[in-house]
Amino acid sequence: MQCPACGSAHVIKVGSRRVRCKDCRKSCYVDDAEAGRYVGSPAGDHALLKRELDALRSENRRLTRVSADAEAIRRIIGKVDAQVSNPPAWTTEAPKRAKVVHGIPTLMLSDLHFGETVFAAQVNGVNEYNTTIAKRRLRRVVSGAVKLLRQTLAPGEFGGMVCVLGGDMVDGVIHDELRDTADETAIQSVVTLHDELVPAIKALADEFGRLHVPCVVGNHGRLDRKPRMKNGPALNLDWMLYQFLARTVGADPKYKGRVTFQIPDGFDASYRVFGTRYMLTHGDSFTGGSGITGPLLPWMRGDAKTRKQYGAIGMPYDVLVMGHWHQLRYLGQIVVNGSLVGFNEYALKSRFDYEPPQQALWLTHPVRGMTFQEAVFAEEPRTSRETAWVSIPKVA
Repeated sequence: MQCPACGSAHVIKVGSRRVRCKDCRKSCYVDDAEAGRYVGSPAGDHALLKRELDALRSENRRLTRVSADAEAIRRIIGKVDAQVSNPPAWTTEAPKRAKVVHGIPTLMLSDLHFGETVFAAQVNGVNEYNTTIAKRRLRRVVSGAVKLLRQTLAPGEFGGMVCVLGGDMVDGVIHDELRDTADETAIQSVVTLHDELVPAIKALADEFGRLHVPCVVGNHGRLDRKPRMKNGPALNLDWMLYQFLARTVGADPKYKGRVTFQIPDGFDASYRVFGTRYMLTHGDSFTGGSGITGPLLPWMRGDAKTRKQYGAIGMPYDVLVMGHWHQLRYLGQIVVNGSLVGFNEYALKSRFDYEPPQQALWLTHPVRGMTFQEAVFAEEPRTSRETAWVSIPKVA
């Protein structure tokens, strides 16, 4: 074949469709049929093979990434399915028949705010809080829950217990005033609370045989000043506390298999007790509450949006459980927890309702759903001025 430019016969193939003339050194492209007639040079063949090898290596890397991504997705789906959607089997098993079937109790621990200091003089003397008081209140709540269940109810069957950890477990570092007045650093608070919760969790497991611990993070534990959506839970002191708790309790052979932790990578945790489906969230994604209805409107609006969202992805629920608002309320399809820290300077300045430190306790019956909805008070009651069990005010 001749060079299209100078007519020389010294033409070699230097690419799949590229040829070059040895005499005039010009190159050009030809069609596939004509390219097959040219003989390639060793250097050209080597360059062509190198380019093809590079292309194959690039494709191999791409396929490897796709395979790794697919495997990661499979692991995430499996993890979500195991941690978010599937609580231990015993929470859905029918209870053994006894004189009375009470159901499975749930104790919710949230908004403990370990590390925060509330100064009595700054809240008109109605509350005081520090790490020493926090320890005492937490122990009283745990022992008080057991007493309520064992002494208030007739002897009967429980079959296990659920202990919800609902976030804001430590006071965190998101506000300068909290960091400046705390009696412990945030990391010290995590260690302190860990040492308090481990024996509490073990005590509940000993008392009720089995314990499931669903966990979600709060807003106070985040490491960033502004809320973070990507990897938000993993960048939160609450999440770190839960991981430490799961490892410490799980390392004890006595509780292996009897105590299970549900620590999702997201902000919500879904679990079921008998036929009642619960959706646990911290509650900080619901905003508003300054109107005459108070926080009721944000709760109802937030529940409606959450219920619609999870229903659309095939994860409907019956009861929404949250903390954050420091006001204990049972509202049928919504449970809002109280707090351990109680009334503080922020609540006073914001004109929030006074509420004593308390935590939620309820039963889930296999047939009737939620029953026995109680408050576990973290402090001894104040002495009442009235001593008569019934009194009728005098009319002037």
